[in-house]
Amino acid sequence: MKYILTFLVAAFSFTISHSQLFKKLRNKAKSEVEYRADKKTDQKIDEGLDSLLTLPKKAVEKKGTKEESKTIPPDQQKQNTTADTKQNNDTQVPGNTIKAAPAKEEEEDLSTKDGHVTLKLSADRTFTGGYILISGESIKYKNFNQVEITVAGPLPSLTDVKKVTLKADGKFSAEWSAPAITGNAEGTGEYTVTVVSSDKKATQSATFTVEEIWEFADDWPAENVKATKDAYDKLDAAVVKAEAGLGSNDKAELDKKMTVIKEKVDAALKLFKSLNTAGKEISNLARSGKKLSPNLAGNLSALNDNLTEHARQMKSIERLTDHQPQDNTVCEHLVMVNEACAAFSTFTNLWATSVKGIIKNIVLDKGVPKVVDVINSKTAKVDAPHDFLMKEPAKIFATSLADAESLTTKLGKAGIGGDIIQYASDVLLKKYCGVYKGELKHDYTVTFRNGNGETWWKYGVEVQATFTLRYPKDKISGSVIKMKGNIEGNGTKFTFFQNVAVEDEFKKGTKENIEVVPLKTITPIAVPVATSQNDALGFGAIARGAFTPAYFNIPVDAEYDTDDDKIKLFLNNP
Repeated sequence: MKYILTFLVAAFSFTISHSQLFKKLRNKAKSEVEYRADKKTDQKIDEGLDSLLTLPKKAVEKKGTKEESKTIPPDQQKQNTTADTKQNNDTQVPGNTIKAAPAKEEEEDLSTKDGHVTLKLSADRTFTGGYILISGESIKYKNFNQVEITVAGPLPSLTDVKKVTLKADGKFSAEWSAPAITGNAEGTGEYTVTVVSSDKKATQSATFTVEEIWEFADDWPAENVKATKDAYDKLDAAVVKAEAGLGSNDKAELDKKMTVIKEKVDAALKLFKSLNTAGKEISNLARSGKKLSPNLAGNLSALNDNLTEHARQMKSIERLTDHQPQDNTVCEHLVMVNEACAAFSTFTNLWATSVKGIIKNIVLDKGVPKVVDVINSKTAKVDAPHDFLMKEPAKIFATSLADAESLTTKLGKAGIGGDIIQYASDVLLKKYCGVYKGELKHDYTVTFRNGNGETWWKYGVEVQATFTLRYPKDKISGSVIKMKGNIEGNGTKFTFFQNVAVEDEFKKGTKENIEVVPLKTITPIAVPVATSQNDALGFGAIARGAFTPAYFNIPVDAEYDTDDDKIKLFLNNP
């Protein structure tokens, strides 16, 4: 659905005109958001009260007559519905009468649900003797301080059940070690993790597989290699299209930067190749009957978690970048260059450093104590010569360590794609395109008060965004300039306040049968700034969207009539 907004701009510039344009846009968005939020809030409260209170029959029975139930033409139905909705929103219903909740809007799930628990696995596959990290959060209050985790394997004897105590913030984590059974299929297969919330009212499940170490390590970083190559191919294609609209000198400079990127990509692929070689050597030793030491099993598991997360992030960004530019102009192709670089934001110095640290631990036979304890609890003591000696892993992963150190050096602070993004945004885009930028801020608060006017529930959100419009300078003809752009930002702060002490009326209404208690405040994660306004490395919108909580990006078309000083904005699907 497209909304057409028309603004009269006195002088469209970077100063006064921008503030007026953004103020009008903000006010329009505010009225739309408030209407939708109020409507959904009414529905949510209605459903919650319906689930908590048992009302007298007379409070909910229909009072309509046969005459009121007659067939009404669709047009008249729509008018009546609109009038009823307005009356319900504007009028407080007296007594215990609760109006029926409106029909579900669009495809949003607004149903009332009890319990709260989340679940995340560090990887979707591991090896015999390796581990999986299970984490999440649940409600913590009084006796609601533990979750129950069940790991069910292909055989009943492989089922583990444990109680895990919640931390102060309601989060939990537990390491699960796969059976160290090799040479047969008893410990391998699909496992299911089920976590039950602290109040026993909600569950979450996930699956993973356990494989023999030689099956697992043979093709270890295959997904990382494919994702890296795909990302480079997409970037190369975007650069070729952008270069069609550039001058010869700028094209040559862009080619130089692509050469540097290719060197960094090759360094990453070299690291993956050496890890693949090391994995095959580990596999061969395992096939010959040697066992993994707890230190080696723990570090290989950590390396697996690291590579799994890297592949997940790159695949996620790959899906987000799978679209065409808004227009076939040099401006939009330069924007696509930035987006194509987004996948490489996962190749930061931080990621490479963490990989290097794990490989170094393998070489030095240094384990993580907590993980080693978990693995030791399920692993019988293995004597030489059947265990992996310290010298064997050190020799096997020596090349990988050198490649990881080389990659870290090559990446520097900008990672793989940072330099080309800065060049495309700060130099080329400004040279070939007219660019207008401004900032938006908006605060929204909803407050609920009891009959005495006391606040018992309040929540709010603060939003910041960047508003950008761009157009190719060589495409201007006539008095109307056609532009493309984005309203891009994120929620920077979420607040929630509850004071059940002032809700004595609710307790009286339930005849003291329901205890009203404050539970943990669960608010969305947010960063305190708009990442679109504070992008020091220029990682591009797609990378920001993938890694910024509470993020939004609304593509905008615009027509600027320079004679009338009038601009029309067309807000496209976000």
